[in-house]
Amino acid sequence: MITPLKRKKFDELIPAVPTSDQYQYFWGSSQDVFRRILISVALLVTFSLLYNRTPDNFFGLLMFICAGLGGLYWMLGPVISAIRKNTKLRSLSQCGFWQAQVLDIYLSEEVLSRQEDFDQRGRLAVNYDTQSFFNLEIGDRTGYTTTLRVPMRREYKRIKLKQSVCMLLFSNDPKFRRVSKITTDAYLPQINLWVSDYPYLRRDVFSDLTRYMLSRGQPIVDIEDVEDQDDDQAENQDDYYEE
Repeated sequence: MITPLKRKKFDELIPAVPTSDQYQYFWGSSQDVFRRILISVALLVTFSLLYNRTPDNFFGLLMFICAGLGGLYWMLGPVISAIRKNTKLRSLSQCGFWQAQVLDIYLSEEVLSRQEDFDQRGRLAVNYDTQSFFNLEIGDRTGYTTTLRVPMRREYKRIKLKQSVCMLLFSNDPKFRRVSKITTDAYLPQINLWVSDYPYLRRDVFSDLTRYMLSRGQPIVDIEDVEDQDDDQAENQDDYYEE
């Protein structure tokens, strides 16, 4: 079931200013940091040269500011990336708290890169760099389902079928007849576990919201009850989701 939330709570759960978890997500590896440092040095040198060749006017002041910001790009880059990602959800007008259950769990692998090389005998050898992904299919009694696909982690082994799952759904329709395919972190309150790749939510706020919603005495109906619904309540899955 989906419980619409007020815009104030929406903005609190997904703030305009990135959280520390979101900043850390885009901080990246040492190679990513080194790449940003090189870009920062290049921007600093470029705008500094332009500033030295510019008369003391507004354009010169602009070049001075750009040089300062360019020199800080290695620190500001993750902030910019997080703001851009959060804006995709904040641009939607409606947000709803969704209570569902685990329907299916399965693993999949994705080829990240393919490298060809020749061995000592001159034969072509192909090496694949793969990564395992954890797929969590969840849904509610109305028949609406979605699948979260995230990098595999050891703690996900604790997840079992029919466990409760709470997350946010987004839409531009106040009645949520169509929802966005973009989903947030999934929280399993029974085992206090988060399933996500990018940490969209302020998890402390969402945990408090989950406790409040579950304390209202609205239990999550077992998925097996779906078969008892009337045919006119089962809408086409493609009509429910929007890009």
